[in-house]
Amino acid sequence: MRCLTLATQLLPIHNVTFLSCALPLTLKQQIQRAGIVTLTTPSFYEGEQEGNASVVLNEAEQASHAAHCIALLDDINDFPIDMLIVDHYQLSASFSKVMRSRCKHIIVIDDLADRQHDCDVILDQNLFEDFEFRYDQLVPPHCQKLLGPEFAILRNEFYRPSSVPRNDNHILVCFGGSDPLNLTERVVDVLIELKSLAFSADIVVGAAYSCVNALAAKVNCLPNAKLHVACGYISELMKAANTMIGAGGSMHWERAASGVAGIIITLADNQVETTRCLHERHCCLWLGACEEATSEDISKAVEFAINSPQEMRKIANNAVSLVRANKNPSFVMDTILNIVTR
Repeated sequence: MRCLTLATQLLPIHNVTFLSCALPLTLKQQIQRAGIVTLTTPSFYEGEQEGNASVVLNEAEQASHAAHCIALLDDINDFPIDMLIVDHYQLSASFSKVMRSRCKHIIVIDDLADRQHDCDVILDQNLFEDFEFRYDQLVPPHCQKLLGPEFAILRNEFYRPSSVPRNDNHILVCFGGSDPLNLTERVVDVLIELKSLAFSADIVVGAAYSCVNALAAKVNCLPNAKLHVACGYISELMKAANTMIGAGGSMHWERAASGVAGIIITLADNQVETTRCLHERHCCLWLGACEEATSEDISKAVEFAINSPQEMRKIANNAVSLVRANKNPSFVMDTILNIVTR
């Protein structure tokens, strides 16, 4: 999704092509609707190994994959690629070195800082202690580093002014598209226990969420609550709420851009350090990982949010300050293009 966000900032002035392993049909259609050509590369693994997205491919595997990518590009045309954007945890410098023969400039998007990159720009939007130095030994000396939330990749909708006023007692619940651990229902159960308090709520799940009927029945037990399934207006819901209960990851920066305070339950290990750093800087309230956060923890946090709206506003403002330099939809892409053209 972050690559699609950058791609839409390049269109219609530039020609954009997506190189990807097989994608879900809905996502492939979304890319194609944007007017972007999609090329499907072979999967990295066969059988049981497929989908092991944490394993970096060895040098030979990466070189082979790069050769496949170059062959696909050659089938379209033989023009050099002005800019290749690589966003994949299994690929490293070995892939980029082979792709150099076809590409003038290489941009890498990363979160992990756990492998070498051969690139002209490295982009990591996350916040860590000493985040400015994470890639010092991982990229070439000439590489320009775009690091920290200032360079958060945000969809255009997060820059639009809100059409509705923010409500101090309004809560938004969203744990992403599929929410396989069903934290949404856990939070709704807590809200039902607290329904005597004065609050309203929006509950958001994606099209892949598997417990819609059961969740809808519970949301119906909440006064002033509404369920949204596969909505395309999450930014509007964020801007209307004073508190959002959700996960870490890229939603941190969407919440910051929308000015809504976050109560966070982390869903994956790679969400923990950034969330911990934000919590320590009073930019969110972190309840712990999904296996640690109890219903009592959630209940206490919700009560605090309802009873202390001004404190939540301070938390939101602290988060807003992290993305304040990112003032327009094309800020990140403009920064990259300025570096490349220089």
